[in-house]
Amino acid sequence: MLPDFMNDKYALWSCCKPPIHGWTLQWLMKRCDAVTTERLAEIYEPLARWTQWWFDYRDDDRDGVPQYNHGNDSGWDNSTVFLAAIPVESPDLCAFLILQMETLATVAARLGRAGEAEQWERRSQELLAGMIEHFWRGDRFQAVQSGTHAGADEGDSLMAYLPVILGKRLPEPILCKLIEGLREEGRFLTAHGFATESVRSPLYAPDGYWRGPIWAPVMLLLVEGLKEAGEERFAADVAKRFCRMAASAGMAENFDALEGRGLRDRAFTWTSSVFLLLAREYGA
Repeated sequence: MLPDFMNDKYALWSCCKPPIHGWTLQWLMKRCDAVTTERLAEIYEPLARWTQWWFDYRDDDRDGVPQYNHGNDSGWDNSTVFLAAIPVESPDLCAFLILQMETLATVAARLGRAGEAEQWERRSQELLAGMIEHFWRGDRFQAVQSGTHAGADEGDSLMAYLPVILGKRLPEPILCKLIEGLREEGRFLTAHGFATESVRSPLYAPDGYWRGPIWAPVMLLLVEGLKEAGEERFAADVAKRFCRMAASAGMAENFDALEGRGLRDRAFTWTSSVFLLLAREYGA
């Protein structure tokens, strides 16, 4: 397990954060020559253990679909996804693990571990099929409670659209539905980026933390996902909306989705980092 956070005094082990490390490593490997074989050899075993941890210790009903035991585990602390009741099986977690196992397959192959590469690739494909069967409702993904597999009908969270990071790995009809939902102006998409809860939702709150405000890490994930899906112009448009807002409102932790003003913690490193990345890649 990786802790929720670490500082100079202690690590918090009561929660964790989602397994975005495979996505991040894949992103770096495409852009950075410094990710050498030696560095990959150092990364591989810890990343493999962190991946397996989710299947060993976060799958109470043993259905092969890992769960979040707390909203903090997802990074979306109070998202309406968690109205389904804890523990929650959510499609975004599967999407992260699919990419993480795919990345492990790539790294294993580079390290000459062909058998392990094949195993990771097979597991990645199996989880992709399982995710679709488990969560897809014909027009949307729906998170469910572990065990009962009951979903919650209240709310309309952007979290259910994070599987767009899988891009063209998803069947075309599913990918098209996700993009259609993200394109809809006045639902998630605003003049400033993507609201974390639909602005039409009865549970939307301008300063509702993960029930409305725009967050930089989510913007980066979705922009990159749209690009993976072949939606380069849409990705660039959304990136520019976010960068214009941040340049004007400052590098806050999150932003009012409709007004574009900074909300919590007015100087945040992940916001400035995402701003710099998107501005560089999309000329915002």
